[in-house]
Amino acid sequence: MPIPPPQDPVARLLAVHTETRRQLQAAAACGIAAPATFTAWIDGAARTAHDILEQQLFPALIESMAGSDAVCLKGMTCGLARDRADLDRRWRQTIRPALVGPMTLTDRDALAAWAKDSLDWLARADEELLPMAARLLDDAALDALATACARLDGCP
Repeated sequence: MPIPPPQDPVARLLAVHTETRRQLQAAAACGIAAPATFTAWIDGAARTAHDILEQQLFPALIESMAGSDAVCLKGMTCGLARDRADLDRRWRQTIRPALVGPMTLTDRDALAAWAKDSLDWLARADEELLPMAARLLDDAALDALATACARLDGCP
């Protein structure tokens, strides 16, 4: 996967999401061929990108808006953050532990459901919020986002 230049943080986050989507689609369709690689990606680059969204992008977007638009945007970002917390909880409590041994049919069903919900989350972030970032954030906010994206360097 080619990595966009650091000066384009939105493209960089989209690239991480593209790879995450590819891995989730494979997991949902036929299970995971290399659980350690999948786990490293989800716990590495995917988690880092999600953290950057919540800690850097969401606040910057809300700050860039005024009035009722900011209220609507805050509702969107809070919904995504809440859904991510649920996905993270399911990952830690059910999915990740199931990947260390032979998976049962129940484990596979839980993985498929989690992967589908994760794909839905990515679609909402990629289709609703990241395009706004490219349009609404000023140069200083984009520079701060690019600096945060440096945390992706070295992630699997």
